[in-house]
Amino acid sequence: QVNLLQCRPFQTKGQHIRVAMPEQIPDNRVLLRQEGNFMGGSVSQSIARIIYIDPQGYTKLSLSEKYDVARLVGRLNKMIDSRREMPTVLLGPGRWGTTTPAMGVPVTFSEINNIAAIAEIAYKDGSLIPDLSFGTHFFQDLVEMDIFYMAIYPERENVFFNTAWLDKMPNRLAEWSGKDGPYAGVVRVYDVREREMRLLSDVVTQKLVCFTQSEK
Repeated sequence: QVNLLQCRPFQTKGQHIRVAMPEQIPDNRVLLRQEGNFMGGSVSQSIARIIYIDPQGYTKLSLSEKYDVARLVGRLNKMIDSRREMPTVLLGPGRWGTTTPAMGVPVTFSEINNIAAIAEIAYKDGSLIPDLSFGTHFFQDLVEMDIFYMAIYPERENVFFNTAWLDKMPNRLAEWSGKDGPYAGVVRVYDVREREMRLLSDVVTQKLVCFTQSEK
């Protein structure tokens, strides 16, 4: 017996040709490498900025502070004048757009609509491990806006999520949004233009990698 919970069309937007995946990229130049768990077809996208919500720091916030983080994401989103000129990756814990802050960041779609690629990170909060939404909350909006979606399960064998690489870079949050400095331990903003970062995915092989082409 099969009980159907949700049914929706599968997103296959993206390039109509195969994307050549580079081989043997050194781990110190890789932010994310995984197989599957993405939607948006085959893409080859340059990345200029990363907004990262630290899962462990987020879980320690109070309820009101978690809503503050959602509004902060919205302000950072508004600073992106053009997705073409400032392609930004948004990484955060659990479900983006949830109405339950313990399950993820409770943003509205208008607070992330300028993002080029969005990722939901699986994490453990005490005994609770929130299920990722795979874009359910904003599925049709993501499709229409061509926003690439990723689900990251850091503990899985075929997933390499290099948070140590992020930790080595300066957090520009206070520089770009001075009044939000107190949240710098949780919300991190990175400028990666000089590092020539690129996001590649191939829908046929189901491989994905986000890496820097520069040693800077």
